[in-house]
Amino acid sequence: MKILIVEDEANYADTLEMFVEELGYETVGVASQGKLAMSLFDEHNPDLVLMDINLEGELSGIDLARIFQGQRPTPIIFITSFDDKETFSKAKQTGPYAYLIKPFEPARLQRSIELALQHAYADGDQVFDNQEEVLLATSCFFVKDRNKLIKIRLEEILWVEVEDKYCMIHTKDRKFTLRQSLKDLAKKLDASIFVQTHRSYIVNASEIEDIDLSLFVVRINGTEVPLGRAHKDEFIKRLQML
Repeated sequence: MKILIVEDEANYADTLEMFVEELGYETVGVASQGKLAMSLFDEHNPDLVLMDINLEGELSGIDLARIFQGQRPTPIIFITSFDDKETFSKAKQTGPYAYLIKPFEPARLQRSIELALQHAYADGDQVFDNQEEVLLATSCFFVKDRNKLIKIRLEEILWVEVEDKYCMIHTKDRKFTLRQSLKDLAKKLDASIFVQTHRSYIVNASEIEDIDLSLFVVRINGTEVPLGRAHKDEFIKRLQML
């Protein structure tokens, strides 16, 4: 998960960056004033922003939060020394996911980040249990793995297969196990990119290397995925042919 830090106190910014890295997240930038913060926000599209309220320059953290939310709704956690009612009331109008008063423990920051991500991207009907569950965002999935939410961009998915009551999402780097039916997962995939090749397989068409029509297999990243006879004709029709 990509996190933008907006903090004008150098020592505290370093501490926040260290906390974020220790928690296993990625810092895409540290800004001490509004102009740089807006540039980093536009360039990196962070998943979450840790925002100080009192910043260098004309823009406050509250001003930035309004600008960011106007461009793209993004979870924001305010981190500030101000604990007065007036500042809190103004900050609350921007819809932050947490309001932390300095100093605070790393564990509290971790909980705030995880809750912010869950509330921002989770399907309201989803209920976590001891198994991994998929969370839908607009262009990616968040898969719960123990105490972390791992982001999978849709274009990173090579293929999906069914095994018993589980769906296996395959990427180039690893495999994710979801307790979800293939039919339910297919509803959350872009039908212009993903196609069913077999009753138990869905593939990313842009990642297909070749198709062996005699052996009824589709090769993706060096792996052969079955091409069912019942799906072959419809699958071929949807390919751009020369």
